[in-house]
Amino acid sequence: MPALNEARFKNTVLAILTACQGLGSVQLRKALIIADALHLTLFGESLTGARYIKFPYGPVPDRDADNLIYHMFFGERLIDIIEEPEGRTTKNSHFALVQPDTEIFSEEENNIIRFAADTALKYSASRLSDMSHDKVYNETPMFGEIPLDRVCTMTVMGRFDTPPFTEEEKRDLTRVLSSDEARQFAFI
Repeated sequence: MPALNEARFKNTVLAILTACQGLGSVQLRKALIIADALHLTLFGESLTGARYIKFPYGPVPDRDADNLIYHMFFGERLIDIIEEPEGRTTKNSHFALVQPDTEIFSEEENNIIRFAADTALKYSASRLSDMSHDKVYNETPMFGEIPLDRVCTMTVMGRFDTPPFTEEEKRDLTRVLSSDEARQFAFI
């Protein structure tokens, strides 16, 4: 797996938050793994190079990637994080303060990022956490690295043992992501 690409990671975070302002911490981190796993499935490499680690509430970006998010808030002021009441808890809502450099991404990559953001927005943090506790998650030791190449399969979507996407299925998925159909399609 390639090393973490800081510019691509930061611009992916900014693009997700530009598409869906106010995502909570869990939603943002799930959008990142969706984008990276889908890109890996379609193009053979992660979008950002981030690694994801098994934590009790699901996969999260590793320390290097997560530290970049905090630096974007505390250091560079590229994003803002605002505590907002949500029911009996507090949500850390994330907002982009600057526009992403989307020109570093291909059209397909921008579609993947928008799809990942839309998917994360559809669900609450607790629902996203529940959905990410699948076979891949359960087979990974606590605090171990999640095998990203196994995340974007029908195993995640339907919890059935199925082979990885074929080349034809990848082409179909790429077509769907670039159309309005993606708005109705649920990743997990």
